[in-house]
Amino acid sequence: MISPNSISTKRLVGIYKLRYPIPSETFISSQALALTDYEPLILTRKRCGATDLPTLAVSDHDQFGVRQALLALTGSPSFFLKDERVRKLSLIHAHFGMNGVYGLQLAERLTLPLVVTFHGLDATMRRWPLFTSLFGLTVINYFRSLCRLKERGAAFIAVSDFIHGCLVTQGFSPEKIHRLYIGVDTRRFRPLPESSEGGEGRYLLNVARHVPVKGVATLLRAFARIAARHPQVKLMQVGAGPLTESLHRLSRELGIADRVKFLGSLSHGDVLTLMQRAEIVALTSETARSGAREALGMVLNEASACAVPVVATRCGGIPEAVIHGKTGLLSPERDDHLLAENLELLLADGELRRRIGRRGRELVCEKFCLRKQTAELERLYDRLVEGT
Repeated sequence: MISPNSISTKRLVGIYKLRYPIPSETFISSQALALTDYEPLILTRKRCGATDLPTLAVSDHDQFGVRQALLALTGSPSFFLKDERVRKLSLIHAHFGMNGVYGLQLAERLTLPLVVTFHGLDATMRRWPLFTSLFGLTVINYFRSLCRLKERGAAFIAVSDFIHGCLVTQGFSPEKIHRLYIGVDTRRFRPLPESSEGGEGRYLLNVARHVPVKGVATLLRAFARIAARHPQVKLMQVGAGPLTESLHRLSRELGIADRVKFLGSLSHGDVLTLMQRAEIVALTSETARSGAREALGMVLNEASACAVPVVATRCGGIPEAVIHGKTGLLSPERDDHLLAENLELLLADGELRRRIGRRGRELVCEKFCLRKQTAELERLYDRLVEGT
């Protein structure tokens, strides 16, 4: 837990997120905890679980949800202004575009610069379902206030070059867009000693929500193609979502239900343990009907940091995280034939797996290190706060 006494010695940044923490968004906490010159204060409508970060949550004093509903409806900053810590903020940093339009109201009330990080969905979707949150109010407010956000936001962070291009296409000012990777903690995500023994035997690992953009069905089909030739290899799948039932059904139809373990949602620590012992980590994302695409594929960087070889698809920003033939193997979206060939190639060649794993870690340490990327973020903070 960050000591409250340290807040007064450093600049304070408000991390704005309407729902926090979300299990699939641990990258927000990781980045905030890596700050060295700034202290983070989470500003959220709804506290969704325990956190090690100082948090100001409207839901903490809202037994019947009235204040949360009003915040979703109006975006009023008044729900946060009574806390004296908010008056000490140096800037606001919102994660995801929809949270940005809410954070903008608070930033303008306090006359502070607003930074918004776009993580993928918010920059790539062409069609938004109206009832994705509280009666669709956050989506409605996003589109109603998007032009104002583009004009008045101080800086917009794209988590990959791919997302950078998406924001330019959407009409964001190129001068305000900064490509900054979130980064991976390479001291935590590291290879296990070669003598370490895994308790699950040989397995492939997939960590992905059960939503269309993650393409888990393609991975199941590819695994079914090679399962008979590798009877000792299992597929571990971590995730949950609206497609869970259909994915279980597909595994039964493919005859691999006894070879696939659906583990549901797991803690970041449990995922790390599984990842370090995996033979391959696969992420088979694809472009959804809504237009949503993968921004980068953080799980691929985490696996590479553990020196585990990765197999993935050429979707969105994934080719920035995986250099085909050097740090992993890529295949086209929805192509379970070529995906199966890539899995087969790595499963059959231990030396190739080790070589690709080593190169993957080298790439992450050089390009996606959390400490390096967060230092760059703080330099951006400084320029905005100091007006330079």
